[in-house]
Amino acid sequence: MIKKYLAYFFVWGLLLTACNNSNKTTEEKQDSVVREPIDQPEEVQQISEVITRFVRAYISQDNEKLNALVHPELGMAIIYRPGAADTFALIDSFDFKKPVPEYYAYPPLQNDQVLTFEKLPSFDCGSMKWDKTGFYSDTTSNSQTQLLQTIVKFEEEFESSKYNEQQKKRIQELENGSYRVILAQPEESLIFHVKQFGTAWYVTLLDRAYGGCDA
Repeated sequence: MIKKYLAYFFVWGLLLTACNNSNKTTEEKQDSVVREPIDQPEEVQQISEVITRFVRAYISQDNEKLNALVHPELGMAIIYRPGAADTFALIDSFDFKKPVPEYYAYPPLQNDQVLTFEKLPSFDCGSMKWDKTGFYSDTTSNSQTQLLQTIVKFEEEFESSKYNEQQKKRIQELENGSYRVILAQPEESLIFHVKQFGTAWYVTLLDRAYGGCDA
């Protein structure tokens, strides 16, 4: 009888361990999603156009041209770092005279680099340099890190929740399936995401935190 109970508890322990491991794997997968890389000439041309149009509008600080690339219903998200942790704001339209955050003006930017579709550069806070400079998009990758949803998850765990269900849905629509672009330069850089909605492409996220190592 004792052996029977011991066997029972042993099996039950194995089941609990398997469930915990499964849950952990599921949670880890939520931080990234799988998507199809862009490799068709027509798709490459479309994403290249929206990327270069956004960079030109940003360099010239032209609100009208830039807002033409912002989704009319979803707007866009801007990630920034007010302290040790990243956060973000959801905006309906972009205004160079009203930066997010307000104490961090949008700096002058120049670009003479050609857009390249390959692995993105990384910023090293030790050397305060990029591992490579240039103009890159991650369309060749089939995985995408969910920056906004990771921030939401962190803030809900350690702070009072700031996002209702409607906002969370908006965040998912802006982020899921987007492609990251980095114009990495020794001085000022530009990091943003683009995403296709139907037949149209929009800029959905501006990342003003990555590459900042103050906190």
